Amino acid sequence: MARNNLELGMRCIKYMLLCVTAIFVLTSALIISVGTTIYAIYYDVSFFLDSQLFSPATFIIVIGIIMLFVSLFGCIGALKESTCLVNIFAVVLSLVLVMELSAAIAAYVLRAQVADMLDQNLRNTLPYYYTNSEVEDGFDFIQSRLNCCGVDSYLDWGEVPSNGHAGIAVSNITVPYSCCAQTSAEVLGDTEVQQCLKLYANGCLPRITYLIYQSAGLIGAGALTIAFIQIIGIVFSFSLAGAIRKAKNDRERRRWEIQERMINAYTSLNPEKEQKPVVYVPFQGQATA
Repeated sequence: MARNNLELGMRCIKYMLLCVTAIFVLTSALIISVGTTIYAIYYDVSFFLDSQLFSPATFIIVIGIIMLFVSLFGCIGALKESTCLVNIFAVVLSLVLVMELSAAIAAYVLRAQVADMLDQNLRNTLPYYYTNSEVEDGFDFIQSRLNCCGVDSYLDWGEVPSNGHAGIAVSNITVPYSCCAQTSAEVLGDTEVQQCLKLYANGCLPRITYLIYQSAGLIGAGALTIAFIQIIGIVFSFSLAGAIRKAKNDRERRRWEIQERMINAYTSLNPEKEQKPVVYVPFQGQATA
C-alpha cells in the first residue's frame, strides 16, 4: 500500500513538473519576445541613451534563451526519472531565478535615473542638429514617431542657429520639418508645395521619458512574474528528485527481499546443500602436561 502511494505521488509530481516545464518553454519565448521588443525600442532612441540602459533588456533575452534550454533537462529528467537531471534542472533554475531578480532590480534602479539622463542628453545634443547628421537623424526620428517637438516645446529651436538650413519658419524661429503635425498641399504651376499648418505642441522629453520608464517597468514586472513560476518549478523539481530517490531505494530493498526469499526457499527444499554455520573457538594456548 505504501509502495503504491509512493508511486502515485511520484507520478503526480512528474506530470506536474512536465506541465511546469511546458509553461517554462512558453514563458521563455515570451521573455525573449519582450526583451527583443524593448531592446528594439531602446535601439531606436539609442543616440540619447547611455549604454548601461541596454543591460536589463539584454539580460532578459539571455535569461529567456537559458530557460529554453534548461527546460529540456526538466522534461528529460522527469520522463527518464533521472535524479541527476532533475537536480541539475532545479539548480540551474535557481541560478536563473537569481539572475532574473538581478535584472528586475537593475531595471528599477535605472528607471529612477532615466529622466535626468534623457534631460541632459537631449539638451546637450540639440545645438548640434544642423551640424551633426546623427543628431539630426535622432531628433527627426523621435519628433516624427513620438509626435513631439524640441525638448520642452518648439521654442527650444529658437536657441539653435539654423545656419541657412531650410525649415518651418514660426515667429522668427526655424523649426525642423519633423515637427510638423499637419500639412497642406498647394500646387504652384507644375510644382506641388507642402505647407505646414500645425506643429506638435508637446516637447519630446516627457514622451521619451515615459516610453523608457514604462519599458523598464515592464522588464521588472515580467522578471518578477516569471520568478514566481520558477519558484514553483524548483519546489516540484526537488520534490520529484526526492521521490525518485526514495522509489529507487524502495525498489532495491524489495529486490533484495525477493532475492533473500528465493534463497531461503531454495535452501528449505534442499537441506543437504544448506551451508552449515562455521563456529570459531577462541584459541586458549597450549596446555601443559
